[in-house]
Amino acid sequence: SGADGRKRRRAVSVEGRTRAAAVKTKAVIKKGKVYTPSKPQAVKKKLVLLGKRGAAALASRRRKPHIVRERPGCVGLVLGQAPPGPRDSLPRGWRPLAGPAEQRLAKLAGMKGPGEFWAEFDRANLLSWYPGLKDRKASQDVKKGYKLHQSDGDIFPMEEARRAAATVDLNRYGCVILLGNNVARAFGVKASLMEAEVRNGSRLLIFPHPSGVSHFWNEPANVARASRVLRSELRAMDGAAAKVRLVGGVDLARAAATAHTEQ
Repeated sequence: SGADGRKRRRAVSVEGRTRAAAVKTKAVIKKGKVYTPSKPQAVKKKLVLLGKRGAAALASRRRKPHIVRERPGCVGLVLGQAPPGPRDSLPRGWRPLAGPAEQRLAKLAGMKGPGEFWAEFDRANLLSWYPGLKDRKASQDVKKGYKLHQSDGDIFPMEEARRAAATVDLNRYGCVILLGNNVARAFGVKASLMEAEVRNGSRLLIFPHPSGVSHFWNEPANVARASRVLRSELRAMDGAAAKVRLVGGVDLARAAATAHTEQ
């Protein structure tokens, strides 16, 4: 009947559009336009082998973290672990925490985008070089049915990290956000996650790493708490900056710590 014919034509049309969309998606993926947070297996194998060379072979001669400043006079500093890959694998002009990590930080802070966030914070990775990928345990073999997580995380040589931490001048910052427990350990911070330790007037805040690898962000309650904590630190930094403008030339770190205590 005519109705049956129209149904068949609609089904063929829908099937055709579905196939076209699938072909288009494959083409986009082939061009590398789709963000994939997990490294391809072939790349992972190379990065695991790289890590097995050890810190002595991979470490940069520059131990001091390279701090990127978008504008002078920032009261805050954000410190990550290390670059996400070897230098020759990073895009030209790459900066620490670029991409999803900085987007999450800006969103948690209630800002329009990363540009607004980096107007308040300097940024750096504690290690300026990539230390390699952790080797996956036999019990976590995907081929054997392991499905809990697909990222093994990067190696973090604590001895090298502590040496790098010792070179950072914390006194110039009111708030230093340490992304992850490894970075906090490198500075000898004893506080718990999303709590701060005050050191010579600087607040050292332990914050979960904002990348999608962390399972912390799977819980809405964790996201809400992280947002509250980050916004509280920003208010303290604003208070410190206001004090500097009023009295002219006081220590920024000490002013920020005082402003947070008075909240």
